[in-house]
Amino acid sequence: MEITDPQLLRVKVKIEQNVHDEKEVQVFVRDKNSRPVDLLGGRVIVNEQSVPFDRAQVNAAGTRGYIYYPRYNEQIFKITIYWNSYDSHTFILSPQNGWPGFKNSSCSCSNYEPNQLSGNYTLRPAPFHDNEIDIVYNIMNW
Repeated sequence: MEITDPQLLRVKVKIEQNVHDEKEVQVFVRDKNSRPVDLLGGRVIVNEQSVPFDRAQVNAAGTRGYIYYPRYNEQIFKITIYWNSYDSHTFILSPQNGWPGFKNSSCSCSNYEPNQLSGNYTLRPAPFHDNEIDIVYNIMNW
């Protein structure tokens, strides 16, 4: 079934970084009952790259969504969600709108444990449920 009304979709983006410096941008598209939606007639594009519907690995316990693996120095993410073959919404996650960016290790100490830097915010307006996109990040703070 082709999705014509984006208000039927809930969108959440999680940006994760673990102590091994593994990173993921996880775009979760859900229906009104919070079930994962594989946009069969649509797609998700992050930084000009179409991303697969897959299981998240970093800090997400295998939750299904659209998973992007950032390059080492990527800090800004342009995300486009096509809910069908012709309708889309594009937004950018950057320090200007709440995303603090990945932190890099400044310590080569073997016994140093980094802290987790977590936060969340909402991007509005958006064509999705409640006219918003939820953004959550859990990254290392070296």
